[in-house]
Amino acid sequence: MDQKDAFSHFDKIAKSYSKKDKIALIHDLDADGISAAVIVMHSLEIFRGKGPDLVVTQRYKTVEILPETIGAISAAGISKVIIVDMASEQVFDSLKKLESVVGHVLILDHHKRYTYPSSKGVLILKSQDVSGIDPSRYPASKLVFDLFSRLVNLSQFSWIAAIGVLGDNQLKQWETFVQSVVEEHSVSLHELKKCMHIISAVEVLAPQRLNELLMFIFSLKEPADFLSSEFSNYLNSLESEISSTIEKFNSQKEFFNDLDLVWFNFFSKNNLKSVVINRISNDFYPDKTVIVVQDKGDDYLYISARRQDFKVKVNDLLEAAVKGFDGAGAGGHIPAAAGRIKKQDFTEFKKRVLEQLKK
Repeated sequence: MDQKDAFSHFDKIAKSYSKKDKIALIHDLDADGISAAVIVMHSLEIFRGKGPDLVVTQRYKTVEILPETIGAISAAGISKVIIVDMASEQVFDSLKKLESVVGHVLILDHHKRYTYPSSKGVLILKSQDVSGIDPSRYPASKLVFDLFSRLVNLSQFSWIAAIGVLGDNQLKQWETFVQSVVEEHSVSLHELKKCMHIISAVEVLAPQRLNELLMFIFSLKEPADFLSSEFSNYLNSLESEISSTIEKFNSQKEFFNDLDLVWFNFFSKNNLKSVVINRISNDFYPDKTVIVVQDKGDDYLYISARRQDFKVKVNDLLEAAVKGFDGAGAGGHIPAAAGRIKKQDFTEFKKRVLEQLKK
């Protein structure tokens, strides 16, 4: 699909949304996914007179459309679904099931494209369809903002897109845009980053409140109200946990110098792996492959991988390393990816990673 076709398909579908449609919105759980969802909500409210009829915040981070989500959508009589910041075509069966219970599914995403058969009932629009920028550098929040801005004026909500950009670590790519937000909304870059960190803190420490958080952000006019909200109280607690985990990293990390690899295993019941690896990769090892494996106390291990200089495609690395494992999955971007495996597969997983990096 070239850019002209992508815009044409998007415009046609978006313009078709009316008050009569029952629309559900599904989103990823991080700052980019939350921000993208809020922008979709505002866009729908402007051009069809109301937001989505159902907003689904799935109970854990996954590209799969969970059975309970499909059940809720079916029970609500939803006719159209919008999915943001999720490569849901990666889990073929769940997307196919969703397609069977609604009239149309629109996926707006910036991850790698996975094979899904052409269908009138599903449009998968990736950032790479509309731009030559590497998809990892075109966050879903910015993609959604740009697409819907073709149809409605979203300038008052540009600060939300900026939070998503910062959440996906893409200030360098979108510095001009973020600076324009700083000027237009009389907010500092530090304050925008704090908004992003608040979302991350809730994602880690109180994921059950993410839907409540999303609705709260949707109600805001300016970021100042976000900074003074009760949700900001999670920041100090998160920073304390990150600092403690970084101390463990400093004493327990493994180096594989011949592979430019840094490896760290740790335990925490809170989903710290993403915020911890971002700190490690950005601040200490941007030119190394960093892999963090978290044990949350259940049957699985949760994995994050980073490589800021793009010399290793960590999405492909993890996908290859978990292939064939029961209950496993992985995906993401060239510089940032995640996955999970059962604990019984850890030894083989690590062996595969090391073998892949030797190639």
